[in-house]
Amino acid sequence: MNRYPKLLLILLVVLPLILLGWGGIRLASHEQERVKANIQRLLTGRLNEIDRSIADQLATLAVDMQKVTSIDSYNLEELRDVVRNDPKIFQLFVINPDDVLLYPSPIGPHTEVERDFILKASDLVNDRQLQLSETASSNDGRKQTVSAPSQKMKTKSVAPARQAGDWFVWNWGPGINLIYWQRRENGHIVGVAVERARWIADIIAELPDTPSIAQGADSVPSRIQIVESGKDVIYKWGPFDPDPEEAPTAEFRLSSPLSAWQLQTFVPLHLMTAERSGTFNLIAGLVISGLALIGLAYAIDLQFGRELREASRRVSFVNQVSHELRTPLTNIRMYAELLDRDLDSLEENIEQPRKRLSVILSESQRLTRLIGNVLAFARQEKQTLRVCRKEVIVDEIIQTVLDSFRPSLEQKEIEVEFDLNATQPTMIDPDILEQILGNLISNVEKYAADGKWVKICSSQSEQEIRLIVADHGPGIDVSNRSKVFEPFWRASDLLSQSAGTGIGLTIVQYLARLHGGDVKVRSNGDGTQFEVNIQTSPEQEDES
Repeated sequence: MNRYPKLLLILLVVLPLILLGWGGIRLASHEQERVKANIQRLLTGRLNEIDRSIADQLATLAVDMQKVTSIDSYNLEELRDVVRNDPKIFQLFVINPDDVLLYPSPIGPHTEVERDFILKASDLVNDRQLQLSETASSNDGRKQTVSAPSQKMKTKSVAPARQAGDWFVWNWGPGINLIYWQRRENGHIVGVAVERARWIADIIAELPDTPSIAQGADSVPSRIQIVESGKDVIYKWGPFDPDPEEAPTAEFRLSSPLSAWQLQTFVPLHLMTAERSGTFNLIAGLVISGLALIGLAYAIDLQFGRELREASRRVSFVNQVSHELRTPLTNIRMYAELLDRDLDSLEENIEQPRKRLSVILSESQRLTRLIGNVLAFARQEKQTLRVCRKEVIVDEIIQTVLDSFRPSLEQKEIEVEFDLNATQPTMIDPDILEQILGNLISNVEKYAADGKWVKICSSQSEQEIRLIVADHGPGIDVSNRSKVFEPFWRASDLLSQSAGTGIGLTIVQYLARLHGGDVKVRSNGDGTQFEVNIQTSPEQEDES
């Protein structure tokens, strides 16, 4: 029955948290994207600066190579001297206007380097790659040129545009190679294949250091590397060592003629979440909101759940009372029917009807006690019970109560031991004393019958009456001793087990306190003992 209110309370807590979390995650995601974009913009700017530095190196190299190729005399020994005297040059070559390779001459004589160059460079002449590159550069402007500033000025005022020097990327060996070439006024093409190891070493020597990425008061190391064709690492520097499978944080393709190269930079992954205050605030907000909602749900549960739990306990109480009432009433009806049949033969057998009448009397008294407990509990709830004192002898009341229990005790073979010492008249409420003692003996009958023994002690003084009811039953667990006086508490809720309504000991405690006294319980593995004290003086009762 309580499932749906609980579900509503859970939804009251969970749904707002889900909405807040979804909105917070969206905000955090946008913030994260902004942080990532800012860091990538910073890193890309640094890579752009490195690209400009490399472009400056190539521009300087282009100036040197332009001087080398600005020749119109093609003496074999002079050309070889140029190659021998300049470590930056791998090979110098000359192609005439008819696309014939003049130097190094295919027909010899030639050195080993010249022979190797002729074998590898045949497509430069046969496939007219330099001429095609020149045409593409002059027609649509897509081919970028790197020339010396003086040469650029000269081509603007005097020479045609096609005379400007240009870089050509030549793929052979382990990677790309650079060729600087220009067409002379006499129609010849003069070019230089630059020594790959040398121009790469010159570029690396001029690369800037890798500064750390600033993050508050700390600095975070990074790594930059130059990659050819997206896979071969040409050079890398920087203190950070990324995972081999880690993707670069930012990439930048170098300007022509090194457009096959890429600059990649790596930074620690946690730098991409450097601004964590937003996430922290989100988590803190969710925690505070969650606690507030849980507190609200708890307050609602306390406010309304108490009534639901009380209603459930009352329903359970009614079920138990119905069960308890059904048993004695069934016995009364059954024995009444048997007595009706036995009375027809009254003259023949007189003992049998008397035994059955005693059972009817015992069950009727049991039913009376049960109804008395229910009424006492109801009056307790309404606080309408009052003490009505009379002058009585306590031990006589004890004997009267025991006489009503004697048939059931004898049937269960429970031995009764007495130690009665309250023989003087005293002013107490006899109904309260009878109900207290009846509930305690009833507990022995229900829960401690296996012990086959009960002892009842009484004593009195000028101020109080003291009763003790002890048994040899299974005892009460330490953890349950404080619960036995709670209303509706029962050791077992199964109707099939010997159990009462759960209010007997509650009534005992309430009546004892109403009479100015109290009740204590002691229990061990050898049984249970209840000690009841009630005041005989109305003044002491009122003070309590």
